[in-house]
Amino acid sequence: MVFPKLFSPGRIGSMEIKNRYIMPPMVRNYADTKGQVTDRYVAHIERIARGGVGALILEASFIRQDGRGFANELGIHTNATIPGLNKLAKAAHKHDAKIGIQLYHAGRQTSSKVSGIQPIAPSAIPDPTVMEVPRALSREDIVQVVKAYGKAAARAKKAGLDFVEIHGAHGYLITQFLSPFSNRRKDTYGGSFKNRFRFLEEVYYAVRKSVGTEYPILVRLSGDEMVAGGLHLSDTVQIAKALERLGTDALHISVGNYASYARGYLIPPMAMPDEPLVYLAAGVKKAVKIPVIAVAKIRTPEGAEKILTEKKADFIGIGRTLLADPDYPTKVRENRLDQINRCIACNQGCISRLFAGQDVLCTVNPYCGRELEFKRPVKTKKKVLVIGGGPAGLSAAKVAAERGHKVVLYEKQAKLGGQVNAAAALPYRQDWGDFITGLVRSVQSLNVDIRLNTEFSPAMIKRGEYDACIVALGSSPSRPNIPGVGRTNVVIARDLLEGWAEARGKVVIAGGGCMGAQVAEVLADHGHPVTIVEASGSIAAEAPSDDRALLLGRLKKKKVKIMTEYKVMGIGPSTVSIEGSQGGKTMPADTVVMCLGAMPNDGMTNELKMVIKNVSVVGDARKGGRVTEAVSEGALAALGI
Repeated sequence: MVFPKLFSPGRIGSMEIKNRYIMPPMVRNYADTKGQVTDRYVAHIERIARGGVGALILEASFIRQDGRGFANELGIHTNATIPGLNKLAKAAHKHDAKIGIQLYHAGRQTSSKVSGIQPIAPSAIPDPTVMEVPRALSREDIVQVVKAYGKAAARAKKAGLDFVEIHGAHGYLITQFLSPFSNRRKDTYGGSFKNRFRFLEEVYYAVRKSVGTEYPILVRLSGDEMVAGGLHLSDTVQIAKALERLGTDALHISVGNYASYARGYLIPPMAMPDEPLVYLAAGVKKAVKIPVIAVAKIRTPEGAEKILTEKKADFIGIGRTLLADPDYPTKVRENRLDQINRCIACNQGCISRLFAGQDVLCTVNPYCGRELEFKRPVKTKKKVLVIGGGPAGLSAAKVAAERGHKVVLYEKQAKLGGQVNAAAALPYRQDWGDFITGLVRSVQSLNVDIRLNTEFSPAMIKRGEYDACIVALGSSPSRPNIPGVGRTNVVIARDLLEGWAEARGKVVIAGGGCMGAQVAEVLADHGHPVTIVEASGSIAAEAPSDDRALLLGRLKKKKVKIMTEYKVMGIGPSTVSIEGSQGGKTMPADTVVMCLGAMPNDGMTNELKMVIKNVSVVGDARKGGRVTEAVSEGALAALGI
């Protein structure tokens, strides 16, 4: 076997797991408004279990209504949740996977808008990101919350789940008691380590009493909260030792809380290196004898095998990896590494959507969360025309071909990938290149008829030649009517990244969206003095929050000047005129880079409808958006044929 450690059985308490891969808890927003399991949820979990993972930990599941953190989060707060959880248990067991659930209460890291109730916490101190003042728990309140954990655990066991995990990480209620960052109590639940640990100890005992001595209990901890006054590794080691003495069966080591989320460690984005938290798991592993789970951007089997071999952890948590490719464990076991649909850590479809109150999708896998939809059979195989070879067009071609249709794809450039090729040229964005490489490889393997270097025209086809058409022509950069915009010192950001244009001297970038901010970093790296001029009050506002924080930090280090609430009003041969709330000014500019949005390329749609009955417009050709939306729209258009 190529990865013998990864695919050796492992034990957590009385439970044997067939391999060392574990799906960590990830809130999906797939439950109904009451927190109960839906058919969509069952299909999704069954699909992941079928892919060969050893065990699955269901998402942070609220034990009481006031602990709910997301609109369609899974609950385990009433007996009404038991039948649905039993369906999930059966779905996993069908594929010889163990399955448990994470018992959680958000504490102050939620809002009354979500739960309908004022948040509760050990102290009446608002979370610095949510900013809603919680109600401080009385001793009587604490007794009731502890009982709720015990009742939730009993429901998990009754539902046929194999274990429970107590959520003591990420700044939620248990962490709020553990950490001086959030606990300012003066009674027996605050102050000393013993007092701050008391709440978790009582929760553990309540859970153990409910499930019995042989039922595995895991606890998730933040190895480091990464905030001033918070828990650090030495504190977590002390907590871990205390939990081991209590009888905890395994520890799951993560990081951070909401206040430190933007540092990029909790759910590491593309700009973060792989395996950034292994040192925390290893630090705990040295201190305890019970199994430890390592997690966070452990994307290669070689890296995972090394972690196990060096005894830095006993199990490997892979979350987003399983959203991207639920068959990842099987492909690794069978050494089919070249067939893996890699997670690129873009955080667009998963965590960004979750924090926006939406359901979780996956940029690189449009089937994620839509398992039931894509089970819909094809009644008649058809001939499909796809115009455009960017992410939307490639996704459409892939899904249409996978469903048995005959697909022809036209792309006017010599290379597939569209604007994503430019994105892959940006610093810390190389994974976009891997995404396109994998997508192109999939399309080629499906025998799609790809016609490069061919600019499509409706005159090229006859009525009835195609049954359906998907227009994925992307967008063209906006060229606003600014005096001087036609000068030779004015270049388009996209042309700059694709190598069609060059910058010289001092550079002013007109437009501070994601593209403008990232182009600024490229130019600063090449030694150009750079100024970003942005009409709104912030730059890169559409980026995932952690990615944005990291990007802004790098721009500051590279001395990129940022001027928000200003517009470019005119361009001269070596100057730019700008105007804002503070008045107007003229600044030197040897090169002006235009990055002011784009216009959809949808001009031929009406003409196409004259010769093809079924025409869909997807991606930027319909409306500008993220790659996640482009891939989804392409896939759904193909599904609709």
